[in-house]
Amino acid sequence: MHPRRYEILILLAPNPEYVETFKSKVEGILEAGGGHLIRFEDWGRRRLAYPVQKELYGYYLLYDYQGGPALAAELERNLKIDEKVFKYLTLVLAKKFTAEDLAAAREKLLAEAARRESEKARREEAETGTEAADEGEAEPEPEPSDDEE
Repeated sequence: MHPRRYEILILLAPNPEYVETFKSKVEGILEAGGGHLIRFEDWGRRRLAYPVQKELYGYYLLYDYQGGPALAAELERNLKIDEKVFKYLTLVLAKKFTAEDLAAAREKLLAEAARRESEKARREEAETGTEAADEGEAEPEPEPSDDEE
């Protein structure tokens, strides 16, 4: 069976000490199953739309990885067992995801990150240039008109 590309969004209990342990646990499952992590996003602690297990906040983690269906099943099995996992959602992004696709996806993510960094630097430069211009130019005082004298 060909490797697939999966994305899984996990909602955890908002316990900061447990989150780091959980991240290493998921990465260990991915490595043991022969998967490759493409992208990881830590969305952090957010308010929930409705209480889940009497909690008003949850901690969100997003994993984008390559692996076989057995790996996805094993990851989901571990998530079902874990009491700190409120909910999870797994999506199949590509049913056939080769090594070339993996390299292209990683390259695309790196290019996107570089583009975001350059955009951020350009915006910061523009903001500092605007602030310097504002500080250098004092508002001129209005000249008295002939009518006021």
